[in-house]
Amino acid sequence: MPEIVTITGLVSFPLTLDPSSWIFDDRKIDIDDFFSNDFDLDEFLEAQKDERAGAAIPRLAKGQRKYKKQEWLTRSFAIPVKIFIENSEPKNEATQVTFSLQNGEKAIVSLEDAKSGVFAFSINGRIIEEDGPLHFYFQDPSMKDKAIKGITSIIVE
Repeated sequence: MPEIVTITGLVSFPLTLDPSSWIFDDRKIDIDDFFSNDFDLDEFLEAQKDERAGAAIPRLAKGQRKYKKQEWLTRSFAIPVKIFIENSEPKNEATQVTFSLQNGEKAIVSLEDAKSGVFAFSINGRIIEEDGPLHFYFQDPSMKDKAIKGITSIIVE
């Protein structure tokens, strides 16, 4: 199973993603938090941007997204897809994302739906090996059980 996933296609900057390193990334989100009613992805990403720029983050808000080492070993984590899509700079004519899957099939998602979703990279504290290395979850809580699994490459079209 390949552990590296590429983003190619109608992008200015093709990217190579290594999901095994994301456990150390402050942009990770507990999957349960992502599906909670009070989670706002845009607000979360804006706070991340502010923090990286050096803004002081209120103690409670900052503590809510910092995880202890023990939690890394038991919780399931994801990272917003929007970060990677925007860094690859899709061309103006791009409208969809095609996920190539381990089983040879493809799953197509609109570019906007992809940007609002997350890539799960850790389930119950373990790197996703079966049907991995990535699972895509839509932001819609009713789609929680309909993740796109076994993603091996991402093509922006």
